[in-house]
Amino acid sequence: MTSYSNPHVPGLSPSAALALDAQRIDVRKQAARAADDRVLPGAIWLDPFELDHEHPVLAGDGKLVFFCVAGHEVSQFACALARLHGCEAFYVEGGFDALAREVGL
Repeated sequence: MTSYSNPHVPGLSPSAALALDAQRIDVRKQAARAADDRVLPGAIWLDPFELDHEHPVLAGDGKLVFFCVAGHEVSQFACALARLHGCEAFYVEGGFDALAREVGL
């Protein structure tokens, strides 16, 4: 049986994520974004279904902070994928909802 180990996937509190000099990346699924018109200023959106080993965001050398709706599977997967490619990546604990509360959206 093959054994796979997951890379360490570090989370940040919303305040730490906002304080970090990093590219913030919204990986909420399209349906979630359509249901909530709030956006985090300065963040870019990536369709999580298009984030793969060839995505250009994984070729950069800056820090990346991923967030999804609640900070669970989607952002943690994106973070793990980025770390596999050598990126310094984090996910936001509590996701977009926590970030939105932190910045007053």
